[in-house]
This record gives sequence, C-alpha cells and structure tokens, in this order.
Amino acid sequence: MQRKWGFGFGTIFSLIVVYFIFLYSRDKGWALLAFISKWYLIIVGGLIALSLGIILLVLLVSFLVFLFAMLRLHRLKRKQKTKAYIDAEYKVKE
Repeated sequence: MQRKWGFGFGTIFSLIVVYFIFLYSRDKGWALLAFISKWYLIIVGGLIALSLGIILLVLLVSFLVFLFAMLRLHRLKRKQKTKAYIDAEYKVKE
C-alpha cells in the first residue's frame, strides 16, 4: 500500500508540539534544537498555508466565474425583455 501525503490533525498537533519545543529550547539557549524546530515550523507551516491559499484561490476564481456568468445571463434576459414589438389586434373582414 502506498501512503499519500496529507495534512490532518496529526500535522496540526505536531506543529503545536514543535512550537512549544521551539519556545522551550529558545528559552534554555539550545541553539541547534531551536534552529531545527524553527525551520520545521517554517517548512511544514508554509506547506499548509500554501495548500490553504491554493484552495482559497481556486474557490475565489470559481466564485468570480460564477458571478460573471450570472451577470451575463441577467444582461441577456434583460435584453430579450426589452426588444421592440408591436402588440396589435386585428379583425378579418369578409
């Protein structure tokens, strides 16, 4: 079985734990552990932020395309309603 990449509760939990490790190691003066945990936070947090940003961007573009289509449809219906026509009654003479 092949494992797929994914972000779930475990990733969020690990980010929280690594953040507290970063704060503790920075407080104690452990430079190497602080450096490693800081870069872990930057890389993994950046990947999560990037994936959320892409999802939000796709949703925004989809929403804008939907709005544009609705406006064009509304404009098309309005043009069809305002077409000039003659309403006349007629009688057939014999």
